[in-house]
Amino acid sequence: MADAATFNVTIVTPDGTVFDDTSTMLVVTTDDGELGFMANHLPMIAALAIGRLTLKHADSQADDTEVAVNGGYVRFDGNKATVVADSAELREQIDVSRAQNAKSRAEKTIAHAKEVHDPDELSRGQVHLARALNRLRVSGNLK
Repeated sequence: MADAATFNVTIVTPDGTVFDDTSTMLVVTTDDGELGFMANHLPMIAALAIGRLTLKHADSQADDTEVAVNGGYVRFDGNKATVVADSAELREQIDVSRAQNAKSRAEKTIAHAKEVHDPDELSRGQVHLARALNRLRVSGNLK
């Protein structure tokens, strides 16, 4: 599909640029569900939820690029998408062991928060668990 329209996608975090290349489609996760963008889409800004970001490369034989994103926003102007994320990891860069350890710690935090009836600790634990599960899901290692 060599004639597919492409656009530039840049993903940045406080630690630097995670991705800067072209894509034929960008799919992001928001609180309201998934949004898909293709070249010449109407301009839009949307808040991102903890979830998977997928970059399609239909114009080449390259596999889709998947990224674990933990909040932020996407700005799309028709020919350029900019994702500013709290944190983002390409699938192949996810440390699965670290993510599994984070999941275990978050589950312990949630259990403790429920025991002592601490809503703030419970909320923090739930966010940490969602981030760890997202990383494991994107890596393909959710057990």
